[in-house]
Amino acid sequence: MRKSIAIIITSILVLSGCNKQQSVSDRLLNEVGKAIAINPDSASNLLKGISSPEKLDDKTFARWCMLSGKITDEIFNSILPTYQLERAYDWYSSHGSPNEQVQILIYLGRSYFADGDYDKAMSIYINALDIAEKKKLNNLTGYIYDYIGDLYREKFMRTEAIKRYEIAAEYFKKENNTDSYACALRDVGREYAEMDSLSHALNILIIADSVAANTSNINVTTSISNALGNIYSMQNKYDKAEKFFLKALAGENKMPNYIALIDLYTASDSIDKAKKLLFNIPKDNPEYTCSINYLYYQIYNAEKNYTEALTYLEEYVNMLDSIVYADNQSKILNIESKYNHLKIRQEIDKLKIKQQGYIIVLATCVASLLLIIIGYLLYRKKSKEKIQRQRDELNQIKTNLLYVSLELEKKRRLLDTFKEKNENYNKMQEEICLLTANYKELQNKSLGNSPLFKELTYQANQNKPRNDKPLITEKQWKLITDEITHIYPSLHKYIYSLCPDLSEQDFQYCCLYMYGFDTNTEAKLLNITVDSVRKKRLRLRKKLDITLTDNNSTLHEYLIENMH
Repeated sequence: MRKSIAIIITSILVLSGCNKQQSVSDRLLNEVGKAIAINPDSASNLLKGISSPEKLDDKTFARWCMLSGKITDEIFNSILPTYQLERAYDWYSSHGSPNEQVQILIYLGRSYFADGDYDKAMSIYINALDIAEKKKLNNLTGYIYDYIGDLYREKFMRTEAIKRYEIAAEYFKKENNTDSYACALRDVGREYAEMDSLSHALNILIIADSVAANTSNINVTTSISNALGNIYSMQNKYDKAEKFFLKALAGENKMPNYIALIDLYTASDSIDKAKKLLFNIPKDNPEYTCSINYLYYQIYNAEKNYTEALTYLEEYVNMLDSIVYADNQSKILNIESKYNHLKIRQEIDKLKIKQQGYIIVLATCVASLLLIIIGYLLYRKKSKEKIQRQRDELNQIKTNLLYVSLELEKKRRLLDTFKEKNENYNKMQEEICLLTANYKELQNKSLGNSPLFKELTYQANQNKPRNDKPLITEKQWKLITDEITHIYPSLHKYIYSLCPDLSEQDFQYCCLYMYGFDTNTEAKLLNITVDSVRKKRLRLRKKLDITLTDNNSTLHEYLIENMH
């Protein structure tokens, strides 16, 4: 009892510990959700505070993946690996709202896109698109078309990409999503520029710029300004290009605009402007160092100061090689990390499958055992019911036998009172005949339903090679005698009236003979030959001094007919 209580207490403590840990994770995720819109970098750091997210339950892990994707939208860090997002989608597909299902599918598609599996990414986006369009989630539908456009752009299918960006723009416009609408138009303009349709690209980007004038998102306006600057630069309209590049410097990502302006000044022989701009570029940002070296190389090369140009070019190339190497190493580590995670996941899945297999086998064994027990209990119940029915039937037969016996004795006594054979005598005689026949039938039925009779029959039917003793035990001989004298109450008196000196063994055999077994069955029960059985019957008949007048009659029939 104490052991059971200890186990229960331990289980409660473990469960409470799990719930406590789970509630801590939930509270942390709540804080992350609140911080994303205000400070996504802080939200990212909070999210990293959850160590081993794979150990979270499916619901909490799915929420962790969703929040991670939303942070990626804000600060453009790496998307989660596909196997994690697959697990999240498995939960959202069953328990999430359509909006959540589409969002997690978009993140999953982007993860496959990052891995270079464009076909898988496309199938994921199509699945998300089907849900979004059915549920009229216009904003999400626009984002899906935008990401599909990115897929076509990567495959250099620019016409298809433009079609998807234009559809995305329509959905964003319908939902008054100004930022995304302007960005979709920007993407359309860029694709037309890549196809050398500069005038068409410029018209679309001017529209995008006018749309972006209604937003407070500086990154949107500066990205469109950068695109316009590039178009004007390609058209050699350097003044207009300079105006938009300078405007684009207000954004967070300044280096592309610095590079574009210096390229512009170098191309237009405005070397002094290029130098002045280069000196104003912040030197304390390590991300800019490599690009700054290349800009110095461009300026010194334009001034034909080849020695300085070569020095900066070498530094740039060395740094570039280091960056490429570090990037490759990072990619290798990332791939190895994904592989290790995937391998661990597969091992866990194998263990789960193995565990499920054990559980299934155990459940099958338990179910089989229960079925066997139930079957056995039903069999026992049916056997008991059958035995009870047989007992009831035997009791009924015995009751009827006793009643008929009493009635027969009563009729016989009444018959003796009739001195003359009149109509009543004849009628009484007929009733006695009917009662006698009924009495014999009941005796025969009682004998046939006897458990002892069935037991003896079963013993005789068994094959027992090299058996050297009778099958009937001393206890069974007594039971045989008791049962036969009970069914045939007059037998004992009648037999000994015929032969007062008859031995007990002969009377016991006479009782066995009354069961009506054939010679083969008797031979097996007594462990003698069939011929010996015939001789035994003949000796019994001689001792009783019974002569059979009818050749077809037997001693068994004679005894039943003549004993009263």
